[in-house]
Amino acid sequence: MNKKKLLITGAGGRIGSTIIPLLSSYNLRLLDTMKLKSTEGHEIFTGDIRDIKLLTSAMEDVDAIFHLAAIPDEDDFYTKLMPINIEGTYTLLETARRCGVKKVILASTCQIAFGYPNSTFVTTDMAVRPVNMYSCTKIFGEAVGRYYSDKYGISVICLRIGWFQNYDSEFLQDSEVKKKWCSPKDLVQIVEKSIDSNLKYGVFFAISNNKNRIWDIEDAKLKIGYDPIDGI
Repeated sequence: MNKKKLLITGAGGRIGSTIIPLLSSYNLRLLDTMKLKSTEGHEIFTGDIRDIKLLTSAMEDVDAIFHLAAIPDEDDFYTKLMPINIEGTYTLLETARRCGVKKVILASTCQIAFGYPNSTFVTTDMAVRPVNMYSCTKIFGEAVGRYYSDKYGISVICLRIGWFQNYDSEFLQDSEVKKKWCSPKDLVQIVEKSIDSNLKYGVFFAISNNKNRIWDIEDAKLKIGYDPIDGI
């Protein structure tokens, strides 16, 4: 059986570099602004996410895209967040449309719900309450993903990734991180479930089955079969 070809943008970042070794069921094509060392025979593309010519080449014959490329924290809106997180996400979806890619997984963030009191259990049907401009740009991603799904029939799944940490991270001792942790294996699983699903559009919290979690994962279990194996 031929493996599906998966394009990962922002592959050299903290999340991408951690999960790539776990995505052995795909042929991987990796894109980043920095030069990546080729490992395991993966195809490597180097350049800006706004470069349509580059994206067109990177999307040739791919079955799905996992879009991680972003300025990950609060930064200058005009020079950093807007060009990469907003223009870059739009360019990615528009190029996917032109190239006929039918499945896009967008990395969103749980920070769009940080505005709720910490005692509030948040579900994906509740109004977003961002706490910074970074999380506002991710709300744009969810909205433009819905637009491309409705108008052009692309299957778009938005994953609101929690506090992603590797298993040996010292941050896992923190009580707040324990509520919000997303393990590497669980992120890989929810990405794989999203790729395999027939859902046209969805927004899910990507967190592990943590004892005191404050975000709902029941809809992800029901709609795409997510079954987290980790939790603290």
